[in-house]
Amino acid sequence: MSESKIDSLLEQCNSGEPSQIVKGVQELLSLRAYSAVPTIVDLLNSADAVIRFTAAEALGYLGQPNPESVGQALVNLLVDSEVIVRSEAVDSLGILAYTAAIEPIKSLLQNDPDPLVRASAAETLGDLGQEEAIPALFTALLDPDESVRAYAANSLGLIGTVQLLPKLASYIKSEKSLRVKAELLGASYRLGAREDIHIFLNLLENTDEDMAIALLNILADLIERKQPLALVEDASCISEVLTQLSARFLILSPQVKGLIVQLKALESDLN
Repeated sequence: MSESKIDSLLEQCNSGEPSQIVKGVQELLSLRAYSAVPTIVDLLNSADAVIRFTAAEALGYLGQPNPESVGQALVNLLVDSEVIVRSEAVDSLGILAYTAAIEPIKSLLQNDPDPLVRASAAETLGDLGQEEAIPALFTALLDPDESVRAYAANSLGLIGTVQLLPKLASYIKSEKSLRVKAELLGASYRLGAREDIHIFLNLLENTDEDMAIALLNILADLIERKQPLALVEDASCISEVLTQLSARFLILSPQVKGLIVQLKALESDLN
């Protein structure tokens, strides 16, 4: 990495020209220029919302070696007047695993007027992995916005325990949205309700293309994060349904084949 290149980009970030500043931050991010963090933190105070958004996004990655150095600055953005800035700050705090932000993020989940911010908060609480977020996430399962409920359901699966299964079951029964119901089933399966994978697969067998994409993303998440204990044993029946889905929706074949490869790898590891 050329130091002169980084110095030039840092000067660009101090140019006062919004479009040049945004490009400079984006290039510093692509270069993984961790030394640029102090300059980018200062840009969080810019009067330009696009600059604040871009700086918040960059700090989610460039701040990883030292989350404490950027965490509070991002927390300060949680009261920003712009929806996209609040949402991006929440996302970056999740990437940084900055657990000190859990209380203000819970507050956003419960009180922010914009569903995009509430959805980001629900997702990030799962990334932060703190059980103290569980009551707020259950409350979010009653949110009027489908995306908020879906992210809350997924996060409950990531941070919850088997003790949550009876309560999740009641939400599965009452939820009208198929997308949210699928997320709830995924969460319940992740926490130990093995029978719920069969309900999930039945949804997959009878879905349309758009819903199939959402269901495949849930399966991918189950494979890649906090794998359900029964996933290896169920890999064969899941792969069978995926194969049938691939024949119905050829456009989804690459994603489906990738999931099948991952499932077969899990089976091989067991053997």
